[in-house]
Amino acid sequence: MTLNKKNYGRIIAAAIFLTPILVLFASTAFYYSGYSPDGTVNKGTLLENSIELKELNLEVSSGPLQNEFPGKWTIVQFVIGDCTEDCFKALYSSRQINIRLAKDSGRVVRYLISLDSINLSADSLSKIEEEYPLLNLGLIKKNNLPQKIFKKIEDSPYLLIDPLGNGILLYDLNLPSGELLKDLKKLLQNSKIG
Repeated sequence: MTLNKKNYGRIIAAAIFLTPILVLFASTAFYYSGYSPDGTVNKGTLLENSIELKELNLEVSSGPLQNEFPGKWTIVQFVIGDCTEDCFKALYSSRQINIRLAKDSGRVVRYLISLDSINLSADSLSKIEEEYPLLNLGLIKKNNLPQKIFKKIEDSPYLLIDPLGNGILLYDLNLPSGELLKDLKKLLQNSKIG
């Protein structure tokens, strides 16, 4: 009777000891056989090749995109011409995202970047200064941009830039702003920089 209990204890101990080793071997075998899971957990479009800020020839007067690396996580919103109703809705959404980050809101900064030239009307500038005092403004000259990058950012209201200056996630117009918030929360929880 005691022998059976003794053997049972050894079997349990061996199973506990061998489980991590088996998992390690199995994961290594899956990796080298080319198996990878389908899909991702991020809601935005993950860029295969990140957009480097150096490529954007960005002109800003303040904030972490002005040679401050590692800086902060940055939400960049693009505008062509004047800021229309859709532009102001997107600005409002990005501000709400920043507010909902609560204690982590200081780790995120927001920009409104004009493509080609700053064509914001006096009314738009006044409204931005009044309602969005923490928003940083900037400019990207279209002729300095590679066409592949311009096409990507022209169709997307938001580009998420990491603290090292790499644009990593694009968010299109059809995606609710809550999806950007979910991605930001995951990134801030797992990031040691920014």
